[in-house]
Amino acid sequence: MRQIAFFGLLLGLLALSACNSGSSGTLTGRVVDGFGNPLGGKFVRITLTDNPAVTNPDRWGNFIVHAPTGDYTMLITFSNPDAGFHFKLEQPVRVISGTQALGTFTMKGPINAKAWEAYRDKKWSTAIELFIQQAETARSGQMVFLPYYRVLEGEYDQNTMLTQGVLSAENGLGWCFARGLGQIDKSVTHFNAALANGYNNLDAKVGLAGVALGNGKGQEALNLLNTVIDEPGLYDSSDVHDNIGEIDLIVCKAFSQFLMGHDGYARETLRNIEAQAAVAGNPGTKDMIKLLNQFLSK
Repeated sequence: MRQIAFFGLLLGLLALSACNSGSSGTLTGRVVDGFGNPLGGKFVRITLTDNPAVTNPDRWGNFIVHAPTGDYTMLITFSNPDAGFHFKLEQPVRVISGTQALGTFTMKGPINAKAWEAYRDKKWSTAIELFIQQAETARSGQMVFLPYYRVLEGEYDQNTMLTQGVLSAENGLGWCFARGLGQIDKSVTHFNAALANGYNNLDAKVGLAGVALGNGKGQEALNLLNTVIDEPGLYDSSDVHDNIGEIDLIVCKAFSQFLMGHDGYARETLRNIEAQAAVAGNPGTKDMIKLLNQFLSK
């Protein structure tokens, strides 16, 4: 009789254990900015409604959230009062037993998106007005509700964080004045402002490298280009503004070496990337390759 009672108790415990095993779950995902660069650390907070736990993504933007099974609203905030921005993204989620990969969440401000759309349409005045509006909104500390963007999971250990407030607006203004209006002095002022407080704004560095190349400053351009090229991951602005990728930057590096009189290094750099650039490089890069080959053959 005692064995029967013990067996019944054991079955009850096993049944209870089976019920509890499905009472919680795990959500995984990634948070990036509009350039696909990871957002992590103390400025990014992830919470679920009615759940006190707060999660901060790691330096690569990856996060893991544990919660009881059920339906929630996941809130991702990207806030840095010192830089003057506070963005918010809300997404309904359902936690089930086991682990779910949610993919990548992009913290992309709506004003920022409209500004770059105007830039791509060569509506320079409109783009400038929108970037200024973005900076003013960020400085005022207003809560910006973000549209929801979802893409496939990206590679780990990509480039470092680009802010999506004042500093990203300054970067946009730099590109408007440089590529759009040809007002180089103003563009340099805004690009440098985009690098304020030590932020590693790679897109602004690419803009400054372009200005340096245009002014024949090979060493300055080379230093900036190497900084961007040496970052983990591949630089790519094609989804945001100009169709510039890391291949294009390496060709620009060869041109910088040529300007410095280092023809041998320029030939080697170009030889290592020329075949790939002929396929994937943008039109300006292909023209630069032709020009470089003409100069280097003399």
